[in-house]
Amino acid sequence: MRSIGTLASVLAISLAVALPLHAKTLPGLAEISGNVAGAKSAIVPVYIYNTDKHVGYAVFAVDGQYRAVDLLPGKYEVTVRKDGLDMAPVTLDIAANAHAKADLSPKAVPAKPNYVGGRAMDDYDIEPYDKVYPPAPGRAVVERTCMVCHGVNFLQNRFLDRDGWDLMITYMTEGAAFRKYGIEKGPSMFPPSWLSADDRKLVLDYLSTNFGADAKPRVVKQENEPMLDPAALSKAQYIEYRFLNTKDQPKRWTQEVHFDRDGNVYATDRGHKPTAAIVKVDPRTGETKDYPVPEKGNLPHGITVDFDGTVWWAGDDVLLGHLDPKTGLQDLYKAPTQGVYGHTPVFDSKGDLWFSMLLGNKIGKWDRATDKITYYEEPEARARPYGLTIDSKDRIWWVEYHTAFIGSFDPATKQFKRYPIKSSPAQMRRLGVDRNDIIWYGVYGSTGKKGKLGRLDPKTGETIERDLPIDFSTPYDAWDDEKGNIWASTDNYMVRFNEATEKFTVYPIPERTDQPKVTITRDGAIWYAPRAAGHNGYGGAAAVLYPDKDNIPTLGAFYSITTSHNRTAKFNGKSVKVTGVVKMAPANAENQELVVAHGFVGKPLAAPVSKREDPSAAGALAD
Repeated sequence: MRSIGTLASVLAISLAVALPLHAKTLPGLAEISGNVAGAKSAIVPVYIYNTDKHVGYAVFAVDGQYRAVDLLPGKYEVTVRKDGLDMAPVTLDIAANAHAKADLSPKAVPAKPNYVGGRAMDDYDIEPYDKVYPPAPGRAVVERTCMVCHGVNFLQNRFLDRDGWDLMITYMTEGAAFRKYGIEKGPSMFPPSWLSADDRKLVLDYLSTNFGADAKPRVVKQENEPMLDPAALSKAQYIEYRFLNTKDQPKRWTQEVHFDRDGNVYATDRGHKPTAAIVKVDPRTGETKDYPVPEKGNLPHGITVDFDGTVWWAGDDVLLGHLDPKTGLQDLYKAPTQGVYGHTPVFDSKGDLWFSMLLGNKIGKWDRATDKITYYEEPEARARPYGLTIDSKDRIWWVEYHTAFIGSFDPATKQFKRYPIKSSPAQMRRLGVDRNDIIWYGVYGSTGKKGKLGRLDPKTGETIERDLPIDFSTPYDAWDDEKGNIWASTDNYMVRFNEATEKFTVYPIPERTDQPKVTITRDGAIWYAPRAAGHNGYGGAAAVLYPDKDNIPTLGAFYSITTSHNRTAKFNGKSVKVTGVVKMAPANAENQELVVAHGFVGKPLAAPVSKREDPSAAGALAD
């Protein structure tokens, strides 16, 4: 488990088969519990790893005691994961319907200082924020332009002389940053008003003075650890379903998870381009199955599951991919121009699929009845829609990646609307909509030292933002559970917010990682993908937090019928057969005049597109 603050000993282990289980352990599964010596006044993460199934269980020892439930039978390694404590993993076998007892005796070792962020940077110098970013003219401008997007651990690890930083600023301000994705021309990354000519000089002076070619790698110290609630953590349990790196898949890392109607979980594994995949996980057995995506350039990002069990995904080089898990076939939906890739797909209540197009500055729609795609240019040239969701009235919502606005589109009226958030300059990633059609969002990047949880009331336009209780937090996503709590994901933590009491509860993640998407079951289980852990060499995983391990009715993952994640809950319409072809989308948006006005130019897609092209779409390029 990733450290939450500042054993090679032998453990006393006893294993009793067929002892009475805790009342809430599911049939056929097992339980383990024990004491942690010397931990009476500390919260100690305990990690219990099934080496047969590659499933990890993470719990917290509180008052020196820990307990994990609903373990799959198999061989296990048990250890603690806390800075300042060390132990060698101890192996044991746990049988079905058994209660294992393992008392742990870790030894004290020198603790390492903690640092900010979800990426492993253990070999870097760890320094306070004000030492990494000394107070000086230009720092405030750097904070509101560079850091709101890249965070606090980016600039100090780019080693450039003054000319190099001058080129980097030009690259970011003149619309060149997306050229590698096939966008030949487009607006700058952020509004010009955020960086005047005088400010540009201040930034150049500051970067070249403090982050020159001879600088050393550094990471910002986590000077204040968040307050933890022992009572909440004593009830919490994580389960990680891991799919490890291999020779053929050397860098697996997962982006997002969704559920089918049978309780299975599907994840996008971005990995390396030749081996990217959609991964199916059965949480009840720990079994996983890979579905490699067609063509080497595709890296799946967002994902959703249709009513019929087929899987839709969006990612690099395609608008959409459509997988039939029964046959393994996948259709690809492509645009004839590069730079208009899909990002986040979501179904509306009619069974049509909407998706954001970050690079192309559009939102798209796949129509089930016609199997055709249309898209609409965002009115703001620098909006670049990111996370997208749909409310109970089938209105489309998204965050504008580079403008500190939330956008919406009403399909009935074809009208766009924009809502400013309180923080500006700022950057957001994703947003959720609760059962009252209130929009919740995280302010991923802002000029202060706290990330924010935001609330937008579409009826009034009023926004409320609250600081997360974690320094340098980067809230990525926000969703409500069945009890009305709001869950936000940020680097290394999951955070629960109770609006009635204004209370935040912080849950440390088992690994050092970010979690780009929160997906919540009808039973209150919080699913996510530990993305940065994959960058750190951990491999891919689909993971879940159970806030109350004594109230797990099933390990299957099922949506509530009321959540926005599941607008197709009552839909049983037309299925579109997957045949393994490429289907071409039109070249132009419905409001193409805005594309022209924004100056967007993408490279033509290289031909031939595929050996198997859908003949029914032969005339699509002229649409």
